[in-house]
Amino acid sequence: MSSTDKTNVPLEAAYDEYDRNLRRRSVIIADAVALVCMPAGILLDLMVYPEMVGPFLAIRLGVDAILLVIVLVMFATRHLANTGLVVAAGIVSTLVVNLSFCLMIAKTEGALSPYYAGINLVILIMATFLPWKAWETLLVCLVSLFVYAWVCVAHPNFDLREVESVFFNNCYFIVITAVICVTSTWFRSRGRFEEFRLRHQLDVQNRQLQDLDRIKTRFFSNVSHELRTPLTLILGPVESLLGRGEGLEERVHSALILVHRNTLRLLKLINDLLELTRLDQGAELLRSRTFAAGPFIKGIVESVRHLGLAKQIRIKTSPGPDALPVFGDPARLEKVLLNLLTNAIKYTSTGGSVEVGWAQAEEGFSMWVADTGVGIPAEDLERIFDRFHQVRSNAANQVQGVGIGLSLAKEIVEQHHGRIEVRSRVGEGSTFTVFLPAGREEESDDVPESMTPAGEEPFEKAFRSADRTWRNPLPADGLELPAVGTGEQTVLVADDEVDMLQYVVSVLSEDYRVVQTRTGSNVADLVAEHEPALVVLDWMMPGKDGLTVCRELRQDERRRDLKIVLLTARIDEKSKLEALEAGADDFLTKPFSTTEVRTRIANLIRSGRLQADLRRRNEELSDAIRQLRETEAMLIQSEKMNAVGSLSAGLLHEINNPLNYTLTAIGIANAQGTALTPMLRELLADVEEGMSRIRDVVTNLRSFAYPEKPGTESRFSPSEAIEAARRILAAELRDVEFEENGGGQILMRGQKTQMTHLFMNLFSNAAKAMERARSPVRRIRVDMQELDGALEIRVSDSGPGIPPDALSRVFEPFFTTAEVGSGLGMGLSICHTIVSSHGGRIRAENTPGGGAAVLIEIPTEKPTEIHGHH
Repeated sequence: MSSTDKTNVPLEAAYDEYDRNLRRRSVIIADAVALVCMPAGILLDLMVYPEMVGPFLAIRLGVDAILLVIVLVMFATRHLANTGLVVAAGIVSTLVVNLSFCLMIAKTEGALSPYYAGINLVILIMATFLPWKAWETLLVCLVSLFVYAWVCVAHPNFDLREVESVFFNNCYFIVITAVICVTSTWFRSRGRFEEFRLRHQLDVQNRQLQDLDRIKTRFFSNVSHELRTPLTLILGPVESLLGRGEGLEERVHSALILVHRNTLRLLKLINDLLELTRLDQGAELLRSRTFAAGPFIKGIVESVRHLGLAKQIRIKTSPGPDALPVFGDPARLEKVLLNLLTNAIKYTSTGGSVEVGWAQAEEGFSMWVADTGVGIPAEDLERIFDRFHQVRSNAANQVQGVGIGLSLAKEIVEQHHGRIEVRSRVGEGSTFTVFLPAGREEESDDVPESMTPAGEEPFEKAFRSADRTWRNPLPADGLELPAVGTGEQTVLVADDEVDMLQYVVSVLSEDYRVVQTRTGSNVADLVAEHEPALVVLDWMMPGKDGLTVCRELRQDERRRDLKIVLLTARIDEKSKLEALEAGADDFLTKPFSTTEVRTRIANLIRSGRLQADLRRRNEELSDAIRQLRETEAMLIQSEKMNAVGSLSAGLLHEINNPLNYTLTAIGIANAQGTALTPMLRELLADVEEGMSRIRDVVTNLRSFAYPEKPGTESRFSPSEAIEAARRILAAELRDVEFEENGGGQILMRGQKTQMTHLFMNLFSNAAKAMERARSPVRRIRVDMQELDGALEIRVSDSGPGIPPDALSRVFEPFFTTAEVGSGLGMGLSICHTIVSSHGGRIRAENTPGGGAAVLIEIPTEKPTEIHGHH
């Protein structure tokens, strides 16, 4: 037998047993139906063959006798594992009924007898009731068909020519019925086996899970027992050392308090787990007795009152009858009340209240714990007593737990045949009520109230202390704590767990200045305020968890050098990858050592400092490269200007004398007065206009090539230069609206002639641009103001503005936006030279409302002489 066969043996054996029992039940049911239906068929005999009622009744009763014997055999052998007997019983039952119908057909009209329909009916009914396989159905159908055909052919009145159609019709329908039944039973048998296989597999898995659950429960029980002893032995020495508090250093005393508090916390968790495992094992027998409710409840309330005082919560009792009898196990019921009380204190804010009461109830006894805390959302009420279920609302997340307490309370109450109910509204508080049935006095067991399970007496004090302690969170206004430490670097630590925060801060404060907070919501603000070199984030925090805060910090480009460390108890690869993808530089897995914390954080801060230095050096290098490019551009511009100056000097020498001769001649000609004809006068005017344009060009070139000599500067008002420029350009500006603002008493030091030339070029350019664009309103506006020792001048117009692609080139020599022949492109270049020689800056821009503006900034007092350009 192969390994696969061996694996299937248990399944096949189980299926054989299941199939045998199912067949036996089916045979009994089918035969029981036949026992009733066969005698009932006498009614049909009376209608069809009344003369055969007697013989047919005998046949029917005989069939019933056989079926009854088969039923009795099935009952008698129900404990025997004999599948063949059960299979044979089903086949024999069906054939007996069908053969009885064949016998009736033989005693009547043979092929013409209507009793052939009974054969079809029996096959259909038996194939439906009995869990046959396909071969069994086929066997019954073939035997039934053969016997029917033999009876018809052997009948004395059989004449094929007379009964051919009826005979073949009947045989056809029996064959069709057989095909349907065989096909149906084939699919049903396969489906039945598959269904059983799945159920069997599920049963096997359930048994395995139950075995695993028992192993887990036993493991938890063993581990809890093993852990309780060393934890208690830790508590003993710690409490002894704390008892000598006066002789301990402050840091040692704080460390011992931390150890003591967390040892009690761990011991309470182990106690609860052990209690659950005992309940699962069913080995925790109740030591029930009747005791007075008042002293019992008041004593427990007083034992936890210090927890309420720590949070400034008022704990009060709503007294019922002190002598009201309670029947139950005091030790177990103490755990119930303690869990309800500590939960109420945990989830009640500072200044709230907790009320405990008891009374007579219909069931016997009730007690309740009501608080004014955060409340429980409606969607969590149904699952509040489930094991390990925790309410995850924002308010409830301020306090962490594992979800054992309420589950344990509910199971203990149910063990007392009572019930526990809860009513709650978010923001208004919760009320937990316990109902216990009244006990009968004869059930009372005189167990001393102080009795504890065997082996726990030496540690009872520690266990009771653990049940009455929990991690007291800081109040809402204490989420931000003062910075500690005086190190050069600042580290921000965010952790909602007080003890963990205290531990990490105490480790880091020796080397760094540490800013601390208990929530992730204000980390970004603290980072902006304190600019730490590194942030330590707990993964699980209320409001915003560490992962979310990490992502938000990484989205801020200003925090590129900030190092982020995630603090987590997760050790799986997925969590690690998730942390790194969120932008964390490193993560510390709990538990961790002091040396590990210090080393990792020191390395990260050193790495961050090196990265910041490298980035600063790169920025300095980039600035240096940019300055070199600007210097190169200035040198190129200087060479251009020198070339233009040389060219201008040569042109002036060659053009100036003929220009003067021509203008002098025109002046003499114009002096002739009436001697000139109108045509000649018009011709001389045109020549004079052309010569004037040439003179203007020469004048510009002279100003560009031969600036005023150093030392000719003076103190003057810019308004004087503006007025001089307007007078010179009076004809060109005759239809231009002019507005000057802010000149006033402003004085500047410089070369007045050059400044006049500057304004002439600006006004002339503006007038020409407005004339070319045919602006409906022609306006030039000059705004001046003095700020921080500098004169700011803005000359704007209402013209078409400067094309955007030309803004960066308008001050280049010979660059112009006007049509060819309309200018040399020297005006704005000369303006740039004049402003630069005065130690100022000039730039051009387009105004939002239309038009162009030139902005000039010139120092009002020059520290050195104004030098001309070359």
